[in-house]
Amino acid sequence: MTYLIAQNDDPELLEWLAKANQFGGSFISSIARAGLVADHENYPLIRPLLIEMRKKYPAYEPSDAVKQEVRQKAHYQG
Repeated sequence: MTYLIAQNDDPELLEWLAKANQFGGSFISSIARAGLVADHENYPLIRPLLIEMRKKYPAYEPSDAVKQEVRQKAHYQG
C-alpha cells in the first residue's frame, strides 16, 4: 500500500487537501492536488503554502467528527 506523504505528515491536512481538491475552485483544487501528489523531495517545498491556504480557506476544513476520528487513528497507530 502506498501512503501519501501528507498522510504521514499531517492526517488532518490530508483531509483538507482531499476536500479542497474535490470541491475547490480551479486554483484551490490545483494547489490541493499538487499537495496530494508531491513526492518526498517536493512535499517539504509546498507544505508551508498548504498550511497557509488551509488557514485562508477554512471551508474545506474537516468536520470535528472527522478530526476526532483522525486523531484516534493516529493515537492507535502511534
